[in-house]
Amino acid sequence: MKHLITLIFFIFSFAGISQTLKDSVKVIYTNYYELLKTKEKLDTLKIKVDNFEELMTSNNKIIKELSKAELFNLEQQLKQRRKKIINTTEFVFAANASLNAIKQLDATSDYMTQISSLNNPDNTDLGFSLSDEISSLVEQKIIKGNNKINGVKNSKFLLFVDNIIKSPVVQTLSSAVPVVSSIKSVVDLVMGNALEGKDISIDDVVELKKSLKVYLDHYEGLAKAQIEFDQNLNNLDIRKEALILLLTQYTVERANTLNPSIRIDSNTQVSLTEFINTNYTETKVQHLVDEIISANPENFNLHLTNNKLLYPNYALNQAKFIRDEIEGLAKEYSSILSNYQYNLEKVLRNSKTIGDPIKIDSKISDLKSKLEEVKKSFADNLNLFKLNTTFKTLSEY
Repeated sequence: MKHLITLIFFIFSFAGISQTLKDSVKVIYTNYYELLKTKEKLDTLKIKVDNFEELMTSNNKIIKELSKAELFNLEQQLKQRRKKIINTTEFVFAANASLNAIKQLDATSDYMTQISSLNNPDNTDLGFSLSDEISSLVEQKIIKGNNKINGVKNSKFLLFVDNIIKSPVVQTLSSAVPVVSSIKSVVDLVMGNALEGKDISIDDVVELKKSLKVYLDHYEGLAKAQIEFDQNLNNLDIRKEALILLLTQYTVERANTLNPSIRIDSNTQVSLTEFINTNYTETKVQHLVDEIISANPENFNLHLTNNKLLYPNYALNQAKFIRDEIEGLAKEYSSILSNYQYNLEKVLRNSKTIGDPIKIDSKISDLKSKLEEVKKSFADNLNLFKLNTTFKTLSEY
């Protein structure tokens, strides 16, 4: 609980997070804690046992007085309790696997690689090479067949231009921005030369800037789409980490009820997957439950009041909340990918005037195909069918 409160404080005090994001994370925690308010307090369910032998004697007396129908009912209740305790491990396993799939959404897939390659100045997938186009424009608008520009050989001048385009000085967060920076650097170079001599006029610079605008628009469009995509993913990452923390808390609580010595040390870096594999597998939980029951197999009433075999009603509501949040998070990831594709297509279609329309349509089609592969792989790893199946099994009475 201490770590949960710490994370909540961090989320709402972090200045860089948008109001929308803070509101969405707030909704998660508000809903979750409203759910917990309705639960029966675990302490009120626990039996305070000072004398175990006395309790055993009392239970045995009660059992002798019960009818066969009442005994059958208690036996069925215990079977159902055992089933829920054991089935919870499968739900936790499936939920953790789904969250791991979300964590591992591969940004280095073929889809992302192809998008990244569009920012390479030498890339010709769209029917033009930025480095070639700019060199050609500089020759047409600035050099105009002259051997020298303000005393500098035109070959040397073009070499500078080529170097600026292929090796921009400014590196920023977006893979497209360095290209935008390099285009602007070429303009700065030309303007600097215009000020130092008479070979380049202001009109020449204006014409060059007009000709370069379509390329600036293209690469800035790619940059904007990339930045929006990264920001949306970062926002979901915060929700994802919050959900992982909730699932961890849920898992530890259920494991700790059965075995009070089980905890996650806050000083260690144990992942939820490691904790599950070490402490909360179906086999281990079933062994612990059956070990407790087998010690006195006919004393159903005793087991139903055993602290270690408690299964509060709110645990099922917690599981539903976690399942619903995982489904919602997965849908948002898919929506972000689709929106990214839409923005990219818009940029590429607007750039048909500077590239080859046929190649651009082919690239759009290729990106769509790659995106579908990403989504299919994501859905396979997410395996919401398994998550929903385990929750359905857990919910059965």
